[in-house]
Amino acid sequence: MFRVVPDPAVLPPEVARCSIAVDLHDDHGDLAAFEGLVVPERLRDAVRKRHIEYLAGRWCAREALRARHPQHAHLALSTRDDRAPAWPDGVVGSITHTQGFASAAVADGRALRSVGVDSEVTFTVERARRLGGHFARPGELAALAGGAWDEAVVATAVFSAKESVYKCLHPIVQAFFGFHAAEVVALGADGALRVRLVEGLTAEFRAGYELCGRVVVTAGHVHTGLAIAR
Repeated sequence: MFRVVPDPAVLPPEVARCSIAVDLHDDHGDLAAFEGLVVPERLRDAVRKRHIEYLAGRWCAREALRARHPQHAHLALSTRDDRAPAWPDGVVGSITHTQGFASAAVADGRALRSVGVDSEVTFTVERARRLGGHFARPGELAALAGGAWDEAVVATAVFSAKESVYKCLHPIVQAFFGFHAAEVVALGADGALRVRLVEGLTAEFRAGYELCGRVVVTAGHVHTGLAIAR
């Protein structure tokens, strides 16, 4: 049903990672492959694909914990009211899953305040143009055009980067904010990623605050990651 694959190199080395390729169309595969993990009650009536995605993300999280914080490896992560994972005390982390891929990142909270990872199936050009206005600020995609990647990859990277921003900052600011609260200001051919807040979230994370991370493009997927140091 799944196999372990290389982790996209979007986070610093002190972050433990685990990534898997998942067969979402395996209607006969035994979900017990995700040993010891169960689908929560709120997802009981969801389709099988959603069950697999949930279990895949939690399996990756458990394996990443096992690598860096083995004392927590037996835990089945609960879910907070905002549906984000409830990481053990002293641990920060992030989970992502998209079609056929799941990954988790875990770090010691004494070294990093927060991490955010996201992976997306690369948009088609049609989808990028149709949805761009929902996640990109006016002129944002045009300002990033003309570099190493084509229009569809740039749009996917911007979308993914903003998902990573939310996963990274939400545990700290404890408030909802949308795609237009930030803009991607740099997307380097070497994978360098820089995102700037356009809207203030707190006294610390005010408009103009910048986060730096990485973007990796693989066959069929775009991956982004951000981390905030202590």
